[in-house]
This record gives sequence, structure tokens and C-alpha cells, in this order.
Amino acid sequence: MHSRLITAFACGMAGFVSACAPTLGNVIPSEGGDYQVVATGESRDDALRSALYTADTTCKERHMRHVVLSRSTEYNGVVSEEANQALEKAQEVVLMTSGELIPTLSGEDDYRMTLRFRCVA
Repeated sequence: MHSRLITAFACGMAGFVSACAPTLGNVIPSEGGDYQVVATGESRDDALRSALYTADTTCKERHMRHVVLSRSTEYNGVVSEEANQALEKAQEVVLMTSGELIPTLSGEDDYRMTLRFRCVA
């Protein structure tokens, strides 16, 4: 959450646009022209964003577009997903009211997204 708040702040500032770009996941080619990407993130949305960005980048390199065949998400955080979400909301409230960041137990790889895709013309 801490890094998401910093990134959100940076994304709002001109000149920090590159900080907003998702990271590339690992692409694994499969039989039949399909690909699988494994991406991680601090939230489901972050992991999905990275996986889709990777699929899009992979296919654009081939002058094609991607089509998602399937996806799955795993949560691998230190605490339960519900507890982690509650801690993130508490951190947002503290940040908004006091301007202070408090440490949380979330990490940049709490969520793992596996996405199967194909590049099409």
C-alpha cells in the first residue's frame, strides 16, 4: 500500500509519468502459439495491470493485439486477504488525516496473476 500511495502521488505530478507504468511480467511461450504471463502486484488490480501490460507489449512487438484466454489470481500475503485490505484502508485514513505513512504488512508481490493469452492480427 505504501508504494501504491507513493506511485499515485507520483502519477499525479507532471514529470513522473514513467513511475506510473506497470512492470513487465514473465512471459512463457506455450504450444499452439499461446503465451502465459505471470505477474505480481501489491493488489489484484496491480497484478492484472502488469499482466495485461505484458501481454499487450508482447503482441505489439509482433504488430498484433492480445486476446485473453484465461486468468487466475493467487493471494500470497503475510496476513489474510481480508486483514490486509482492512490494514490498507486504515493506512489511507491515517495518511489523509495526519499525512503520516504507517507501515503495513503488504508487499509488492502479495498477488500473483497468471494470464494465458494469444496474439492475433
